[in-house]
Order: sequence, then structure tokens, then C-alpha cells
Amino acid sequence: MSKYPDYVHRKLLQARDIGQYSSAQADGAAICFDLLADFPDCVEASETIYELFCDEWTIYDNRVALQRLVDEWDDQPYQQRRRLAQSFAYMSRLRWAQDDDEVEQTLEDVPFDDEDAPLTRAESAETKHLLHEGKMQLLEAYCLGDEVAAEYAWPCFIRAMEIACDSQRIRLAVAKQYADMGFFADAVEILLEYLSNGDSRAARRLLAEVRWWRDNAHRIPWIPPPGDGSRYNRLIKLIDADAPTMQETLAYHRAHLKEIERVPTWAPVISPELKALFSEALPNEQERPTPTLVDWSFLDQEDGTSTEIAEWVNRQIRMLGRFGKEIQADTLQRHKLTRPIPPPKIPRKYDPNEIRMSGEEINEEEFWDELDAELGDGEQEDDDDEIPL
Repeated sequence: MSKYPDYVHRKLLQARDIGQYSSAQADGAAICFDLLADFPDCVEASETIYELFCDEWTIYDNRVALQRLVDEWDDQPYQQRRRLAQSFAYMSRLRWAQDDDEVEQTLEDVPFDDEDAPLTRAESAETKHLLHEGKMQLLEAYCLGDEVAAEYAWPCFIRAMEIACDSQRIRLAVAKQYADMGFFADAVEILLEYLSNGDSRAARRLLAEVRWWRDNAHRIPWIPPPGDGSRYNRLIKLIDADAPTMQETLAYHRAHLKEIERVPTWAPVISPELKALFSEALPNEQERPTPTLVDWSFLDQEDGTSTEIAEWVNRQIRMLGRFGKEIQADTLQRHKLTRPIPPPKIPRKYDPNEIRMSGEEINEEEFWDELDAELGDGEQEDDDDEIPL
């Protein structure tokens, strides 16, 4: 640390002090990301972020939040990217100032495919169309799991930047788009190109955060180890024997897109032939498993015999009662393998200077019972017909 100014050390101490309290780990990490924007090689700042993310309650909260979107046993490769992208969104405190009006905004406030957005307001219809097409291709990879679609996105973005009135602003927006969907390596490359044309604090700050996620994606403590979809193919049959496998789902989506004429008419950034040559030339090295703070072995031990489901699923089923028992039963079936995530044994540590609504912990069960009563969930005609939980 001696090669860095004294204020770097003070900032790291501040980050650790802030990050010791409940739900403040992302705020402490933001201080470290600010330092990495100015000192990219500061290892202590990078490691401090990881230490903050290893907080037991931070791991628990993120696991529960992600479980609402993707079951932990789902090892489809694209779901791993979704977990990373959502984690990036949950933990980011990134803000920037718009160059034109100096109004501080989050990056979410400036979508590049909005006609009224500052980033594209002066751009032509063709540029906006190319940006939209590129985004749709990325969404196919992000939401549908078709990795090939991502290779068709880049030609659209390249052409948009070539004809844009302000290619730098478009380049920054494209980098943010890649980062939002978990394509961190691509976002880093675009941001490096952006910065090669001129310095920008906003770009350096975004680069620091995205590069950290790229380099540490393999050890985010609340994300299960990556897989190849084989566990998903096995367990989805326990939920629905007729459910399609990962490969069958992908084939269906591709056929449907072809049917509605949404198949790209342009060439991908890398031809299939060249991609095959690269695959043959690169050594097939097996990655060493990364030590984890969570014991994920239970995922492969799942056999569908347990009847336990996550408490948030129980609450959701109770709230859906007013819409009919068929919806309740469908929700229970879909989440029959959504297992409870045990909370940490240690209590949350709150900032003594934080103004709290109550000095006591909130009783979550009482809270949800009161909410159920307000929603009229308990007014069912026949209690004997309730869905067993």
C-alpha cells in the first residue's frame, strides 16, 4: 500500500467500517470501486470487495433474492450468467453525471433504445434500429439461453457506432448493455476502446466495477458452481415428466424465431468455421473447482423426496389463494424443489447510528399473517380444500 496516497488507505478503512453493518456491504464495496477507477492495480481494494461480499447475511440475502428468479439447482449455463447479471445489479451503487446537463443519474435512467434518452436523442432512425436489433440478440442469449445469438449482436453494435453522430456515447451505452446482461468480458473490451479515445471518469468507474465482476465471477459466494445443464435435465422431470430438456427448449425457441422470421439475416461476428478452428486449437483444460463458503453438495443430492419448500414460496401460495386453488396448486408444483435457504446463526449487525423504525426485530410470520388478513386470503369457502404445504 505504500505506493498509493494516504487517502487510499483511509478510504479502505472507511469501506470496511461501513461494510460491517447489515445491508451496507454494497456501499462499502462502492468506495473500493471508486478507488479501483483511479488505481486499477490496487489488490487490497479488490480483495476488500470480496471480503465484504463474504458477509454471511449478504450471502443469504442474495441467495434468497436470486432463488426467486432461478432455482439454485438449475445449472443451465445461461442461468449462471443471469445470476451474475442480477448480482451485479443488486450490489452496484454506480452513478454518473450526464455530460449534457450534469444531472446525476443511475445508468438505468439512460436506456439507449429510447428515443427520448439523451444518449440517442440526436441519432438517426437507422442507428436506433441497429441498437435495438443488437439488444434483441443479447436478450435471446440472456433470456432464452441461445449463446449463438450473442455473436449476432456485435455486428449490429459495430455498425451503429460507425454511423452514429456521437460514437463515443453510443459505445458507452453498448458497454453498459453488455454489463447489464452479464457479458462482463465484452463490456470490458468496449470500455477499454472507449477510454483509448479519451479519458472519462464515468467510463473508468464503470470499467472498474465490470472488470472486477469479470475477474471474480468464479468466486461470488452466493452463486452455485457453474454446470452444463445435466442437473436441470434430471430435476425438471421430477417437477413435470413432460417438461422439455435444456436442448429441447433451445431447439423450440430457434424454430419459433424462424417461424416468425426473427432469424438474423446478417453474418455473426465469428463464422462457425472459424469458431470450430479456435475450439480445436485451444487446450481442453479442466478448471479447478474453486473453494466455496457455501456447501453446494446438496444440489446434486436432490432426489425430490423432501416436502420442504422455501418460506417465500409458502407466502406466495397463501397470497394467491384469493385467485383460486388451481393457481395455488400450479405454484406449488413449479416450486416443489425450491428448498429453504437456512439463515445465518449470527444476528444481523446494525449501525448504532442508524435511525430504525423499531428497536425490535420484525416478526416476519406475523407481518405476512397480517398482510394475508388485509388481502382477504383467509376468506376461503372450504378450509378442507386448502392446498397442503
